[in-house]
Amino acid sequence: MIEVELTESYVVKGNRLTIRVLHPEVFEYRQLQVEVFDVGVANPSPRLGFGTTPTRLEDHAAQAEIDSRHLPLGTYEIRLIRLHDPIDSSLSPQVDLMPRKDFKRQLFEVVASPESQRTASVLLAEVQQLEAELERKFLSPVDIRKPESSNASEYCVFVFVRDVLIGTAIRFRNFELVPTQSGLDSRDPLDFVNWFLRERTLTRLQFVYEDGLAERSRQSNPVCVVHFPSIVSSSIEDVRDYCIEQTNKLLLVLSLSRDAGGTAFEVVALDRRIGNATKFSISSPYVGNLLTGHLSGESSESLEEYLGGLSRDPINGFLVGLYREARRDRSPDFQYVRFWQILETMAESNNYDPSPLLDYEGNVLMDGNQPRQCRGSVNIVFRLLRDTGIGSTDETWKKVNVWFAFRNAVAHHGSVARYPELSRATVKAWAELGHEEIATTPGYDRFLWELKEDAKLLLMRRLVGNQGGVIT
Repeated sequence: MIEVELTESYVVKGNRLTIRVLHPEVFEYRQLQVEVFDVGVANPSPRLGFGTTPTRLEDHAAQAEIDSRHLPLGTYEIRLIRLHDPIDSSLSPQVDLMPRKDFKRQLFEVVASPESQRTASVLLAEVQQLEAELERKFLSPVDIRKPESSNASEYCVFVFVRDVLIGTAIRFRNFELVPTQSGLDSRDPLDFVNWFLRERTLTRLQFVYEDGLAERSRQSNPVCVVHFPSIVSSSIEDVRDYCIEQTNKLLLVLSLSRDAGGTAFEVVALDRRIGNATKFSISSPYVGNLLTGHLSGESSESLEEYLGGLSRDPINGFLVGLYREARRDRSPDFQYVRFWQILETMAESNNYDPSPLLDYEGNVLMDGNQPRQCRGSVNIVFRLLRDTGIGSTDETWKKVNVWFAFRNAVAHHGSVARYPELSRATVKAWAELGHEEIATTPGYDRFLWELKEDAKLLLMRRLVGNQGGVIT
């Protein structure tokens, strides 16, 4: 028999409230832990936690005291009773008791005076009403239909995320983050290793898939789920894209709070109208060279030189790492920031003297009646490209200014498309010029392609130690 009860439904601020626990094993453990949470909010959180040696009352009954000095006035709930530190080592290290599952909900309020206290039934009814309203708001549909759409379905969506460990369910306005206490196993990679050893080598080695390996793999590859209870749309593809976009925003902030770079890998959308479910796999597309062979980057001589360049200067590894992350980034907007950082870092590492900036023919570049100086991001990146022999005066000057303008639009306002919000007139003008040119070739951004290619050429030049001359 398991019973948990509070002696009162209230405690005057600063006083103590008694909690009684009736459990068959209560005196088989030395310590009793109590966790007190706030209640009636979207995400109840711990407000008080303490461990104590329980006071014995009778067989299987014990009590402890809740000190209200550190609790603000308000309503609270006992969310965890834990028995731990067993007397007998053969017992479980701890026994966790949870409300609703193991015992009836126990609510109390911290009040300023006894006159303001309410009964346990009144408290429970008030909290249940608050929780019902929170649930109603959480389940209210998010309508993402386009203005011209008429027919629509309501979808429940689950987005599966790997490589971020979550232990607490967290609700947001119309979606929630759900922990799973599990992860992906390594059967597929192991099967591939076994296939390669079996088919491509003479070793005949085969590795056995063991339970221990599976458990370690799941711990190393945790999975959580982002749940969208109600999305209304006339297109399941729009639902998928909306949920992925919201999930990716959540993953960005989780990368800060959890120090983990999670990735969405599957989406399941359930059409509530017809009861049909659709699964979308989100694979990371291969963005490298689709050709193979010596002329496609598989040159042993080049790779040896590049490896030597990484060993020669630690900053080279940092720069190539930036390039790799830029290539992995799915957002063209963010790629402008990443690739520009590579060019700017390389240019700054040359420590140029603030002398007049020369064009490709050796003439001083003018800014009105004044010579341009070799300082500032645009000018030093222009010089870096000129010294390497990449491009020509007019074309390079245009590209560098457009790149810088696009980079600023993203860094300061979130996307290239928001360039009209740039404050500097000259920078805004370059961004507008580039944006209009891109609009003439839908689906192809030549400025981003050339930024990537120029960064790549400069990195190759740096790794091979070629300080003057052109890489071809």
